[in-house]
Amino acid sequence: MFVKRNLYVVTNEFFKEANMPLSSILRHIQADEQLWNQAIDQCTSFKGGEIVYEQDTNMKHAYFVKSGLLKIYRVGSKGEQQIVRLVKEGDLFGFHSLLGDEPEVTACECLTDCEVCRIPGDAFKKSISANKELADLLIKKTCDELKNSYNSLVELSQRTVRGRLANLLLKLQDLFKTSSDEAIPLVISRLDMARWIGTSKESVSRLITEFKNDGVIRFDRRELIITNKEKLERIIMLS
Repeated sequence: MFVKRNLYVVTNEFFKEANMPLSSILRHIQADEQLWNQAIDQCTSFKGGEIVYEQDTNMKHAYFVKSGLLKIYRVGSKGEQQIVRLVKEGDLFGFHSLLGDEPEVTACECLTDCEVCRIPGDAFKKSISANKELADLLIKKTCDELKNSYNSLVELSQRTVRGRLANLLLKLQDLFKTSSDEAIPLVISRLDMARWIGTSKESVSRLITEFKNDGVIRFDRRELIITNKEKLERIIMLS
């Protein structure tokens, strides 16, 4: 359920001032003035740890991130979380269930304070039908996400925990578009790292200590710096 906290009625100028990155998909949605105005009239603020939607929700909207970082995850039969991916500013999410007309198979939680905007489902579908390029971009996005899911399945079944953590650290570097020796903000906990790569928090803590001692990373409670990307890549290759 999408629970309203503080409602922000905003304009296109507000988004420009906030420098929110617009993906190709969002630029097409913005071009549909009526749809875009409906979306930005439904922007809601969340605190870190709050749920945007629950697993098995019948979705009536798609969503995009105005600010913040969120995790998309699935809860297993024993109540454990498996993180699927992270979404950040400018990302569109939650549309698969809407377009497939089936309950959502994932849940979404804010890792930081966030602002999330809802795109009304019926108007979104109508815009897709009228805009072939938007439809093509959504198909491509879905295919990319499916490819990443396949890669994650292979990684979980065939790569060592050491290799999976090394790969996750590089994913975080790519997510935040940071270069070597540039700090990556630690907005994901060691527990969530463990949930993402299918291991325990203790294993993640042990391996982080090993990586630090080997001079591969610098790591504290607030930031991560990859100091030897080539060695991380070798760890992945040999795992």
